[in-house]
Amino acid sequence: MGFKVVEGTIRELWAPVDFSNSAKTVYQGAIVSASMNTGGSGLPAGDGIVTIAAAAGASDTTGKAVPMGVILGFNYAADSQTYTNGLETGVSYGSQALQVAHAARGVEGVYPKGDGRLFAHLAVIGPNTILEGPIYNGAYGTALPTYSNTAASTDGLTVTTSAVTFTPITYNSTWFCRSGANAGLQRVAYSTSTTSHTFYVAFQNDIAIGDVFCPVAVKEFGTCAVQFDANATYVEMSAVAYSTNYYIIDVLELNMKESGKERVIFKFNADQFCAARA
Repeated sequence: MGFKVVEGTIRELWAPVDFSNSAKTVYQGAIVSASMNTGGSGLPAGDGIVTIAAAAGASDTTGKAVPMGVILGFNYAADSQTYTNGLETGVSYGSQALQVAHAARGVEGVYPKGDGRLFAHLAVIGPNTILEGPIYNGAYGTALPTYSNTAASTDGLTVTTSAVTFTPITYNSTWFCRSGANAGLQRVAYSTSTTSHTFYVAFQNDIAIGDVFCPVAVKEFGTCAVQFDANATYVEMSAVAYSTNYYIIDVLELNMKESGKERVIFKFNADQFCAARA
């Protein structure tokens, strides 16, 4: 599904997809920014919307992407659409020939219906917009790995596993119990180890050897760091390390109940909408 707006869409509109001397590939469900250059150092240049991509720097201070919206679809005619992982795919172009050849649906708004550029139908978002996005491990559709506990914990304060795929930071990872006496419960870890995971709030019951857990580098509620994939269609969980590169979101709900369908409901922290942030 990619990302979708749960509530708080500012408006829906059609926006051109950036070309700027080379083709850009964007996807339905991607979070995008407007690439227009305002003259500031490090701000993205271009002539349309582009994927915000994975964060570069804390709060994406290197990329300085400002979330503009979520792509709902493109102005392709029904028989000319293409899909990747079930998401409609758009590839921009600049030549006269390709614009004339584009089998387009009519866009709405300020753009003429005969304009042959690639346009995306966009749900415009702001700091109060609530989004929902899937969480995958290394590739779109790849479920998060699970881990078996290897040391009993009679106080419910420690889970011991083989090394997890991400580098934990304090209070930014959640452990969901898939099997055992604590099945269905989740707790936020404060440890930074990849193998020994400790909690201030204990799991309600003893943790036995063989109990299965699914960790995620997302806080169950509140402000936390996250990373997206390069296409900004899901929250990335493989090999992420939040010491340098991340976006800041405010988590409203984390759902880890079903393998392959892990997802998070959130809004962007307002800092992400400042184009001139440090």
